[in-house]
Amino acid sequence: MGNNPMVLLFGLSALMWLGAQNWRRRKLKRAVRDLPTLMQRMLGPEPAFEPPADPPEGLQRFAHLHDRTRRVEWVIRGAALLWLAYVVFLLLKGTFQ
Repeated sequence: MGNNPMVLLFGLSALMWLGAQNWRRRKLKRAVRDLPTLMQRMLGPEPAFEPPADPPEGLQRFAHLHDRTRRVEWVIRGAALLWLAYVVFLLLKGTFQ
């Protein structure tokens, strides 16, 4: 496993997956910290911080941030899965042996 390039290629996919998840958690945690206590209590449990289905006016910006970060996370996760599929293709093709 020492100098195997496949480990690096698989690791890049895992790094993208976990990096997207951690980025979103940090972003949401920072946004929740800036909300008033009453608004914080309306949110779901940590780490998801799901806003209510019909957020009040004070939570509109947070709900928009929540949706936007979810989309970004899933785009990056999709890219990680495509990268993983490419690495598996290279492995099956026999490029690395």
